[in-house]
Amino acid sequence: MSKDNQQNDQNQNSDITLEKLQQDLNQAMNGWKRTAADFENFKKYKERENKELLEFAKEVTVVKLLPMIDSLEQALRHAPEVNHESPKEFSTGSNPTGQAGIMNPASAEASAGGQEWEKKYQNWLAGINGILSQLDKTLTELGVKKIEAIGKKFDPNFHEAVKEVVGRDKEDGIIINELQSGFILNGKVIRPSRVVISKRLASSE
Repeated sequence: MSKDNQQNDQNQNSDITLEKLQQDLNQAMNGWKRTAADFENFKKYKERENKELLEFAKEVTVVKLLPMIDSLEQALRHAPEVNHESPKEFSTGSNPTGQAGIMNPASAEASAGGQEWEKKYQNWLAGINGILSQLDKTLTELGVKKIEAIGKKFDPNFHEAVKEVVGRDKEDGIIINELQSGFILNGKVIRPSRVVISKRLASSE
């Protein structure tokens, strides 16, 4: 074989080798791109999955807190009213001595007991309100909002009507009382408000 032929064979082999290397490189690059795309999709999937898990965990936490909130709100709704009138410390009719202006010891003792009870009662109210404030703050941090109810027009997307009350001064479907608070978590109603709505009294002709 002549020297020129050998040179041509070497050049041809070199071209084939370079072409093969270029093909292999392209295949490797395409494989890398596919792998990178798959990894990016996997990351997005995991982020979406983690976000869904976080939202689910929030919802479970909120649902577990609701009975406690309901109990505290019911306690406040049904709390007795305290009579702030000062008790009479002087008595003429029931005074054992029969002398007007003389303090009745039994009345003074009852007055002191009443003041002590009122103080404890006010402390109890303050404690209940404090706990509710802490719970409201926690719910806000979790992204929870209370559904507005009283005075609003009834909306079946946010409210559950459990009773109608006939009245002359209000139009139909106005919420006049809230029996149980409703809540929204990140735009999703996790519990509607249970409400009482108005119903106009039909006018007699």
